[in-house]
Amino acid sequence: GAMAARGVLLLAVLHCCSVALCGCEPRLVNVGAVLSQKRYEQVFKDAVTQANDLYGKDKFKMNAISVTHKPNAIQMALSVCEDLISNQVYAILVSHPPQSNDHLTPTPVSYTAGFYRIPVVGLTTRMSIYSDKSIHLSFLRTVPPYSHQAQVWFDLMREFRWNHIILIVSDDHEGRAAQKKLETLLEERETKTKNRNYENLDQQNFDFRRTPKAEKVLLFSQDTNLTALLLEAKDLEARVIILSASEDEAMAVYKAARQLNMTGSGYVWLVGEREMSGKALSEAPDGNAFLVFLLFISFSVFSSASIQQGEHHGAAAGLRGEHQHLADRAALQTGADGIEVPGWPDGTNRV
Repeated sequence: GAMAARGVLLLAVLHCCSVALCGCEPRLVNVGAVLSQKRYEQVFKDAVTQANDLYGKDKFKMNAISVTHKPNAIQMALSVCEDLISNQVYAILVSHPPQSNDHLTPTPVSYTAGFYRIPVVGLTTRMSIYSDKSIHLSFLRTVPPYSHQAQVWFDLMREFRWNHIILIVSDDHEGRAAQKKLETLLEERETKTKNRNYENLDQQNFDFRRTPKAEKVLLFSQDTNLTALLLEAKDLEARVIILSASEDEAMAVYKAARQLNMTGSGYVWLVGEREMSGKALSEAPDGNAFLVFLLFISFSVFSSASIQQGEHHGAAAGLRGEHQHLADRAALQTGADGIEVPGWPDGTNRV
């Protein structure tokens, strides 16, 4: 019995020693990245080296493994498997070039890594589809999706007491996401207002028509006659129009609206970043007031409040990000608990 007890104690001591010794060895953490251009691979490695020097200490050491976007989705998925997953990466960072084709989106990376439950961190992707966990179950993001611009639209409606608006949205995932987000905010507002008035026993004098709501939701597709669509909007009482559309779609809407004299005095157009980019901005109605609204929406949506009310998936992965103006210079800005992550040598945070 004594020998057995000594044997058990010895095994326990050896086990503790082995744990202690392992604790002294920094844990190697492979971090993968899918970058837009070859020249950013060295930038990524330098950033990981700086992070190791600052935060690695004796606990862990990160190792950078990177690839560039491939010409098509199949090659991209194969590269993720062969170059990243085979090296047992713990997470994959993926960039999204501003003027990319469909095959350069994070979709093949997200699908492939999601199969193995490996987190994918989108650095600049703002499309709302990547928030759908039934499709992209391991996708994390450092910037909010476009649909969260609805929070700014909602705040403007409350600030200026616009109780009726016209919502014009493209009949696709992005448009429906923006519509759903805004309608959810309006419904929550209406419910709170009703409850407050009921509690004050003033329900008999409460005018439900004064609660903010969308007077009309107009969906459009590529085959829609935009002139007819806008004529329907023109016949309505509301004169505040919220537009959710792609760059090309917004350009076509602006042209049709100008021909119908719906871009001058008496109309307010609220749009987001996509609707004021590139060709869309070149066709935007003249007038400082219109541009003021555009810029206000674009800058306000990336306030800390908007991000806090938006996606927290990036924070769950120990990462938090913020958008830097219109040049898509978003990347990892701060880590968990406010720890700064080093920027790139050129002073930007772009991958």
